[in-house]
Amino acid sequence: MNPSKLLPIKKFTEEYRPYIKAARQTEKNYGFDLRRVAQVEPVLAFLYEQWWRVQVSGLDRLPKNGPAVIVGNNSGLIPWPALMALFALMTREAAPRRLNIIADMDWVEDPSIKAAAAQLGFVPWSSENMKALLNAGELVAVFPEGLAAINKPFSERYRVRDFDWTRLLPAIELGVNIYTMSTVGCDEAIPNILTADKLKALLGLPALPVTPFFPWLPFPFNLGSFPVRWYMHFGRHTPYKTTTDRDALEELAKSQTRFAQGEIQAELNRLLRGRVKSYI
Repeated sequence: MNPSKLLPIKKFTEEYRPYIKAARQTEKNYGFDLRRVAQVEPVLAFLYEQWWRVQVSGLDRLPKNGPAVIVGNNSGLIPWPALMALFALMTREAAPRRLNIIADMDWVEDPSIKAAAAQLGFVPWSSENMKALLNAGELVAVFPEGLAAINKPFSERYRVRDFDWTRLLPAIELGVNIYTMSTVGCDEAIPNILTADKLKALLGLPALPVTPFFPWLPFPFNLGSFPVRWYMHFGRHTPYKTTTDRDALEELAKSQTRFAQGEIQAELNRLLRGRVKSYI
């Protein structure tokens, strides 16, 4: 093997021993690979610590072990908030954890991109996949805004689109705790400056975000972003009682989804007000 490829893995092994130990104790399905995480870690560290200078609060609320769901707001085809949460959990001093990211992967046609995403912890969305992860005691992140968040124009930044309640239904069925994750900064770091609806329909794409970088610049420069400071907040979980009645279960999932959406929107508003005050 090329010695240059061994260097980041060796450094990763030395710096992330607790995370590696925790990750090795979890399920290895869906293509997860610690070697890929080691290769991407320098990029995640740069974005987290230097470029976006992410400030996180409430991270200690996430359980040290056992199943749990993180639900958050998002923007862009790449769920950067999930990757920043992945890095935050890697570096958490008290019980670092591996994060599984449930995402819509059907639009990705390149098998190499799908494989690379799976190696980082991305799992194609399905009720079966989510239940399997939670039954295995895994920590899962899901973004119920879906493609609506990707198509959201810059003028509507931080206005959370309606959550898809079916994305939380598997967790509700299993009675798993749900934690909110509110992120300010992502909508401005990679702003969607216009919606190319006609071109999107012509190309048969579910979404076509047009940013100051994409599609004008070649890869990888079209993945560029502005160095906007990020704020991420993890809220407490709200206890609920599950049921075996199907209709009641669906109503419970809908109410819990609306509650999570409202909590995230309220926290985004609070974070934005705090940011404005810091500039005065």
